[in-house]
Amino acid sequence: MSNDQGTGQIDKIQRSAYLSSKGIKPTAQLQLDLIFPDTMGDRDDMRHIPNDYARSAIFTISNKREPRRTLMREKLFHYNEHVSILYSGIELRAEDDELVWLQILKYGEGVPLGEPFEFSIKRLVRDVNWSKNGRNYDRARECITRLRANEVLALNKKAYGKSGSISLIQNYTAINDADGKPTQYRVWIDPNLIVLFAGNTFTSHTWELYRDLSPVARRLADYIESHQYPYPLTIEKFRKMCGSNNENTRSWKQTVKKACAEVQEAKIAAFIRIDDNDQICCAREQIAIKPSNDTKDV
Repeated sequence: MSNDQGTGQIDKIQRSAYLSSKGIKPTAQLQLDLIFPDTMGDRDDMRHIPNDYARSAIFTISNKREPRRTLMREKLFHYNEHVSILYSGIELRAEDDELVWLQILKYGEGVPLGEPFEFSIKRLVRDVNWSKNGRNYDRARECITRLRANEVLALNKKAYGKSGSISLIQNYTAINDADGKPTQYRVWIDPNLIVLFAGNTFTSHTWELYRDLSPVARRLADYIESHQYPYPLTIEKFRKMCGSNNENTRSWKQTVKKACAEVQEAKIAAFIRIDDNDQICCAREQIAIKPSNDTKDV
């Protein structure tokens, strides 16, 4: 057995032990709405993202006029020092890729991970609340291509260890129209994704509020809602979490202020402001902010 094979076997054993500790049988069919019936299941109004993705720069807010970068095993910024994410593929953005991925995960909640499910491109565009036109159908198709053509390796030293190399979409096939454009998709999601959800370590967003936020406000919502009691977050750290290359502090601060106003108007935070130390301070409810030991902070 090679060193790589030996390491892979150890990682697999650690992941299996972690799942077992969270009450999930690793060899069973892993169906999200059955494992998490209280937060998924019949909750059509919610969409879910793993905390380890929500707090990282896996979805950026780069200007749409800027060409997307192609990354090769690049370590992405993560809010938590004990979590690291290596990403290979075309840059993913919050304005479209994040929305499409969360909606596709929603379609797949009712089937075991690793089993296929289907949806039409028209349904996808409708469900992410984009106008029904040819440009947005192509935009959604491009998102699906990017979500397939990547590799994500997460390492969480306090939980599952290595996630294994995962594409956000493991695979897909499509039925094309007369012009060769996909109209109906069959998609598979990697079963290894379960380690990022196990132990309820994921964030649930109210879809109609979340999808209509600007990309920066949506990334801020990812941070806020992935903590029961959000800690103060410097605007510089948030900039890195957004994957933004805007190093003009004054300009970025104004952008963040607008995002804060959006988040508060959507009632995602009871209050939110930037203090004199350029920290984003907020609370989800009108209670005193205090450290949390709940599973969201794992």
